[in-house]
Amino acid sequence: MSATSGCKRLTKSNVSFPATSSSPSMCLVCGLSCRTHFHFGGASCTACASFFRRTVSLNIRYVCKREHDCISSPELRSICRACRYECCINKAGMNRDLVQQRRNDKRTPKYVLNSRNASGADGEIVRDYTTNSYTTLHEFPQVPETSYSVESSEFSQAETDSMGVSPSPSSVISSEDSDEFSKILDVSHAALLNYYVKQVELSAEQNLKNTLVVKSIDELLEVCSIQNELALEACTMCPGADILDRDDVEVLLKYFQFANTWMDSVWRYSVSSDKTMFEDNSGNNKSLSEFIQQMKQTLGSSMTHLNLNVHEYAALKSFCIWKLGVHDTTISIRIVAQEQYEAVTSALRKYYENSTSMNDSDIATRIAEITLQIVPIFTTYQEMVQFYHQAGITTVTFFEMC
Repeated sequence: MSATSGCKRLTKSNVSFPATSSSPSMCLVCGLSCRTHFHFGGASCTACASFFRRTVSLNIRYVCKREHDCISSPELRSICRACRYECCINKAGMNRDLVQQRRNDKRTPKYVLNSRNASGADGEIVRDYTTNSYTTLHEFPQVPETSYSVESSEFSQAETDSMGVSPSPSSVISSEDSDEFSKILDVSHAALLNYYVKQVELSAEQNLKNTLVVKSIDELLEVCSIQNELALEACTMCPGADILDRDDVEVLLKYFQFANTWMDSVWRYSVSSDKTMFEDNSGNNKSLSEFIQQMKQTLGSSMTHLNLNVHEYAALKSFCIWKLGVHDTTISIRIVAQEQYEAVTSALRKYYENSTSMNDSDIATRIAEITLQIVPIFTTYQEMVQFYHQAGITTVTFFEMC
């Protein structure tokens, strides 16, 4: 698929139009004061538009326990998805008919497929998603790390402290069958890992130039432009992103962009049987050539040693996207990030159990090896930011570009 067709797909799926001077400055769904755009016939923030698209395309009906009198606000928009959906229709004026239906089930959550098998091919999926009180992600207390419970086999205390990782307090968050399904993310663990696997595969299908072979800043900017659009779609469609504030989503998008542009290229380099195509660093920009060479020698060598398959790399990519974001975001994203990590590691364990002959000890060791890559990758991200600054490359989020 060409780069141009990838951009067209992104625009079509969003059914989004640039805001004009008459566009509201407040999301009509959740009331968030931000730059809004027209999605599916109504004006809203990107998070609410993504929520509406996912709800309609999966044919989900949420149930409200409070007779549709829940408060609608940026802080409480995740408390009741039924009322949030009603606001999309009644307040923002969104139209279900403008949502493009899914053409296949490859990216459909497992719980949806299971419900369809039980009730019929096109049956409505009824979901009960409300909290027991008006406690939201934004109101979780900042409890000391010593009161948290964390699996030490997957993070040493040193790595946990250095990355700013704080697991969610078990007294606040609990869910039935937490080893298989995440109520916070509204997706099964297996489907979540599969989402990241599909994103890696979709990136490869674009047949884009590997970032490690670009020769000039102009080439790099061209690659970044396309990868940033793909990252925007992946970010807004990612389970859990729809319950975050706009500021958190903007931060998260930076790491999706980094992962798509650099991590994907380094992974493809690490699994390539012919690395000669990556040896020519005679570009006309010395600092770019030096940065790429350093990337191959550090992160490239590390990934080559681990020899990650697509499932393992997809898991690592998800770890980095969410764990890197905990440095400059709120408690909300910390909680969602921990839920992401636990769900993906759970699915990865199941993958090892079903697809390999590894025992429990081998699986724990392998997951630890993958997880520990977060620290050097964070260092690589900081080096990229420094290189961009020196090269005069301005990072602009798509929320600002729209």
